[in-house]
Order: sequence, then structure tokens, then C-alpha cells
Amino acid sequence: MTRRLAPAAAAGLVTVLLAALLLGRSAYPVLGLADPGEVVQLGLPLLRVLAAGAAAVTLGALVHGLLLTPGAAGPTTTVRAVASTAAWTWAALSVGTALVTVADVSGGFVAPGPDLVVGMVVRAAPVGWLACAVGAAVVAVWVREARTWSSALGAAVLAGVALLGPVVTGHAIDGVGKDVGTPSVALHVIASTVWLGTLGAVLVRPDGRSRAGGVLTACAVVTVVSGVLAAAVLVPSVAELATSYGVLVLVAAALTVVALGVLVRRRTADAGRWTLAATELVLLAVVTGLSVAMTRAVPPVQAPFHTTPTQAVLGFGIPDPPSVGLLVGAWRLDVTFAALVVVLVLGYARGLRRVPGWPVGRSVSWFAGCAVLLVATNSGVGRYADALFSVHVAEHMLMSIVVPVLLVLGGPVTLARRALPEDGDARDRLEAVLEAPTLRFLTHPAVAAVVLIGSPFAFYLTPLFSLLQPLGWLMPAISLWFLVVGYLFFWVIVGVDPAPGQRLPHVARLAVLIASMPFHALFGVILLAADTPVAQTPSTLAADGGGGQVFVTDFYSRLRLPWAPDLLADQHVAALLSWGMGDLPLVGVLVVLLVQWNRAGAAEDRAARELLTSRR
Repeated sequence: MTRRLAPAAAAGLVTVLLAALLLGRSAYPVLGLADPGEVVQLGLPLLRVLAAGAAAVTLGALVHGLLLTPGAAGPTTTVRAVASTAAWTWAALSVGTALVTVADVSGGFVAPGPDLVVGMVVRAAPVGWLACAVGAAVVAVWVREARTWSSALGAAVLAGVALLGPVVTGHAIDGVGKDVGTPSVALHVIASTVWLGTLGAVLVRPDGRSRAGGVLTACAVVTVVSGVLAAAVLVPSVAELATSYGVLVLVAAALTVVALGVLVRRRTADAGRWTLAATELVLLAVVTGLSVAMTRAVPPVQAPFHTTPTQAVLGFGIPDPPSVGLLVGAWRLDVTFAALVVVLVLGYARGLRRVPGWPVGRSVSWFAGCAVLLVATNSGVGRYADALFSVHVAEHMLMSIVVPVLLVLGGPVTLARRALPEDGDARDRLEAVLEAPTLRFLTHPAVAAVVLIGSPFAFYLTPLFSLLQPLGWLMPAISLWFLVVGYLFFWVIVGVDPAPGQRLPHVARLAVLIASMPFHALFGVILLAADTPVAQTPSTLAADGGGGQVFVTDFYSRLRLPWAPDLLADQHVAALLSWGMGDLPLVGVLVVLLVQWNRAGAAEDRAARELLTSRR
């Protein structure tokens, strides 16, 4: 059966080698690097495409076990063995890629010793591949023991994250527009890898083909949309499509569209589906080879041209100081959270179509939470959050308190339970996730409260903030962290959906909520009383993500804003915002909890009266 994959594997390898030969060594002088020789020039893209193939096999096997196999029993022993073997191969190839990457940027192979170690840990690109290798190795061990559906889901999520090591240290994180380019490339890599791997799994194991259509279509749509966004950033003008990088983008885009057409045709065809599937797989393998070849060319967005310091650091400019008009109207796309809002809105709307009579108040709360999430991340608030500590803190207050409260009052789990058939696979998988031991642990009231309360203290009042702030690609992940921990806490306190495990009585939830309220004020007082800005802690990280340049300064001074405020004064504003935006919404939550308690008591009284009446 694996012979069905051979043409695609050969197509990917031949494509990347031909592209590397045609590109030659033209990128090295542009990047100021010495020529490392033909072995490195051809070996590095070959290793990268092999690593991409191993990652696709890993994710394809996991998707097959998770979504293409009936029920929620978890992947079979065979699927786990295939995924684990592929993940080990992926890890080994990633280590090899890291070693050859050092040679690529050093002008040739470095002998084993201190110089090699320094080259591996100082430059960002080898570090990205080493992180990928570590993630793949953990997946290989994890999936061997993943005997439940939820555990296998965790392994698949980690595999998707491991894919991002080379992405966040590659060419997408440099140049104007990198705030849009980096998450776009990340989504593109994950979706295209799952598309490639799942299609290969279906060709090898046809038993899941009837369920694969939805997964493959979703991956194809995300691949195309994210690819268009990434191309718009990396090739900012039509004239630059004539560059070597632009030509690769055009060819890869054309083949991706053809693959999408083949996918649509295959889903509607009465005959020849296997031939169409094999053709689609070959096209995707060629696109993968072209994508790897793009890493050997210099994107036009990285070509030397004038940029402001703010654009160089953030990817966009902020020429004017904040005002109400700019905070409300200066919108800029945040790919991560815009995509999340689309998923949340469409998923909830689909549930509403299947559940007539759903309470209007819950729907209003859910969509209001989605709207606040969109405003907090895509409006001027999201734009200025990268340049002002006060706006940054305000955004995280919205993300950790206001948005989660509105979302949990929407009752998404209850809606999903009513919308999904009781005997369907989707319902079984939802229940498997809700019964996962990890989720039960995280939704324990004490754990949820400690994580929510401790997050701002651990992030802002330690060197962690100054160390992570220069890594702009990591900021969406941190915002997502605040959103998730807030959701878990308020799910336990006022959520419409029953939380996993035994639910606390209202009086205990009230006690937990009241006990958490003083800590927001304490955090604000600490910021207000500080003599030096917490954002001014020196940091020593790679300034460009790939070139290995080192800076020792604070993040905000590097922006060189013409209207730059005093950092300490801005921190005092952040303290007041943290205090007010932390405690005032919690007062509202307190009111909601009391109303829920009153309604629960009234319902119990009615039930008791009905019971007494029935016994008379």
C-alpha cells in the first residue's frame, strides 16, 4: 500500500533539488553569508523536505486515528506505531537539518566542538529546528502511550506546535508586515501538512476515506487563504513577482489551486477517485518541495529598503500617539484571533440552527464575547498594545476577564451537546475531551484560581515579560494563554455549562470569587509603587530572529516612537487600568453569580413544592 506514496515522495524530492540547482547560491551575497559549498546548498533543502514528509506522516496517522476512525476509542496500536516511528524520523531529520543550517550560515561545516555548540544555540534558525526536534521526540514517546482519544488529541496538538519551530525563526518573521506574515505562514504550514498527511493516510488505509472529505476540504481552504495572506506580505508588489522568490510563489499558488480543484472533482466524481487522489498527493508534494525551495531565496520584503525602527521591530508603524479615535478606528488584522473569532462565530451559529428555542440571552452573550475579542486584538487596542505597556495590560484584562465571562455565559458545551446526535462520533469525542484528566485538573477551582491570579504576577513582575516581549510572534500565544486561563476560571464560577468533575455549590463559588478579587488590586498597587518600569529590564535575545545579532536594551526604547511616553508614567496608567478593569468586571460577575444562586434556589423550592403536592 505504501507504494501509492512513492510517486509523491519522488516528486517532492526532485522538485526541491531542481529548484535548489536553479536558484544556485545567489542568496548568500544578499544575506552577507559565505558560500558553504554544493553539499550544503543541496543537502539542506533535501533534509528539510524529508523532515516535512516525516511530519506529514506523523500528523496524517494521528488525524486518521482521531477523525477518520469511528468512535472515540483512540488510535489503534498500528496507528500509534506508525505515528511514533514517523515522529522519531522527523526528530532525527530535524537535528540533521539544524547541523547543516549551522554550516549554511557559517560558510561550511563546523567541526564538533565549542564552535558548533555556539553556532547551534546562538543563531535562531538552528534553535528553531532543535525545538522542532524536541517536540517531535516528545510526540514520538507520547503517542506510543496515547490509548485514549483525548491523549492522542494532545499529541496531535503538540505535533502541530512542533511544526512552528522553523517558521518562527524563518524569513516570515522579518520585514514590514511580519505581524501578519508570521501567523499566516504558521497556519499555512500546519494546514498544508495536515492536508498532505491525511491524504497520504487515506491512500494507504482506505477505510477512512468516507470521513476524510470534510477534513481535507477545511485544510485546503485554510491553506489557500493563509497562503494568499503570506504571499501578500512577503511579495508586497506585483513587480516583485518577477523575482526568483515571486516566481516560486506563483508556481506554488497555481499548483495549490489545481490541487484544490482535484479535491473538489474527487469528491463529486463517480469513478477514478483513487487516480485523482494520487494526482492530488503528487501536486501537494511538489508544492511542499517549492515551499522548501523558497527558504533558499530572499523574499522581496527582506530586500534592503528604508523602514522606521517601529516597522522593523513590530512590522508596522505607529506614527501618532493614541487617542480614542485611533484606539477604536486604527484597525490592523491579527490573523490568529481573527481566525479564532471566525471559528467561534460559525461554530456557535451552526449549533443554533440545530437547536431551536435556544435562550436569546446566551446567544447575545456569546457573540458579544466574540465581538470584544475581535476589538481587543484587531482594533487600535491591539495595534497600540505592542507599543504601550498600559494598552498591553488593558488588552490582557479584556482577554482574561471580560471576554471569558461573556463566552462562558453563552453555554457552548450545552449547545454542542444538544446539537450533536447522542449516538454520533462527534458527541462521543466531545465527551472524551470533557472527561480528560488534564481538563478535570485544570478546572479544579483551586487550580483555575491560582493560574488566573498568578499569571499577571509571573508574567509582568519577573524578567519573563522583558525576555518574551521582543519575540513578537509569541505575543498571540501569550494573549491566548490569558484567554484560556480566564475561560477555565469563569467556567467554574459562573459558567452555564457544568464544569468537568463535581461542581461547587454556589456559596463555595462565591467564596472563591471574593477571595480572588483583592489580587487584581494588589497587582495594580505593585505596578504603581514600582520605582523603575517593569518593561525596562535588560534583555539579550536575537534582535532579528535569524541573523544572530544581539541587543542589550529594553524593548520599548527600540521602537523609537516620536511620541514615546515616559515608561514609568505609562506604567502608572497600566496600574490604574489593571485595578479598575480587574475589579469592576468582577463585581459584575459577583452579581451574575448571585442571580444564578437565587434562580437555583427558586428552582429547588418549586421542585420541593411539586414533590409535596404529588405525595398528597
